[in-house]
Amino acid sequence: MANLQATGVTGTIEADSFTGSGSGITNLSSARFANASITNAKIAADGATRTKLNFSGAVLQCILIRQDARTNYSAPYNNNGTRMTNLRLTITPTYTNSLIICEWHLHGEAGSHDQGFRVGKNGTVVTSGGYQGYNNNSGQNGHSFITSDHYDANDDSTPNCSVLMYYDKPNTTSSVFYEPHVAAANNGTRNFNLNHTVASNGQGNYENGTSFGRIWEIRQ
Repeated sequence: MANLQATGVTGTIEADSFTGSGSGITNLSSARFANASITNAKIAADGATRTKLNFSGAVLQCILIRQDARTNYSAPYNNNGTRMTNLRLTITPTYTNSLIICEWHLHGEAGSHDQGFRVGKNGTVVTSGGYQGYNNNSGQNGHSFITSDHYDANDDSTPNCSVLMYYDKPNTTSSVFYEPHVAAANNGTRNFNLNHTVASNGQGNYENGTSFGRIWEIRQ
């Protein structure tokens, strides 16, 4: 077996295989691979780790949760609200400048009008940095939310799915978590019934559902 060492090669080099670390290769800007030449079986388990996806827009992580528990949440009238801890999304960012995107699909039914959802980080509603967990134009107050919840007077058979979107730049490579916070928009305490209707935890004509959440880390 012959060894070939060369620099500044132009043209075509053909070989059945190449061995070695390849640590000296710094640029393959015009390299082209034949159709179907790179398959899952040919990429080592650590061949494309998160730190190697070093381009803007790369999805570095995606974590999903599913919640089937039928939970009742009290929704107080204050700036923080009640943390919906069973819908917590936890992530450890790869880079300090990564963009974190959260999404929740909340199945359930509001027990009354005047309530909505905020987003908290590490247990407290986010209040600064342009990533507030409420309507930044309205400011931090009891009636400011990311989204409100649907309400009607039928407690039996009209559950709803609220979609909650949020993004943040946590500026850390330590573990962080995000949760929806439910709160009332007026004096008094309301309630939100996760995965079931107001009137029942589940029977004929009283629908149960399932809630989901997912969190992404996006390279910047």
